[in-house]
Amino acid sequence: MLKKVMAIIKNAQSSNVKVDKSQLTQVEIEFILATLRECSFKGTQVVELYNTVLKLQQQHKVIQEK
Repeated sequence: MLKKVMAIIKNAQSSNVKVDKSQLTQVEIEFILATLRECSFKGTQVVELYNTVLKLQQQHKVIQEK
């Protein structure tokens, strides 16, 4: 999985496509959410994880509505 991500990053860096780096794309959000779903977290990380996932889900919903 990491090799795929690195290949995508390398490809994006070598292309002349302008990207708004302050906003995540729908694909990026889906990738992050899917990756988080497969991970294990310590109890001390749960609150921060919850808040982060909530923000990602809200941004994903906004993008889908466009």
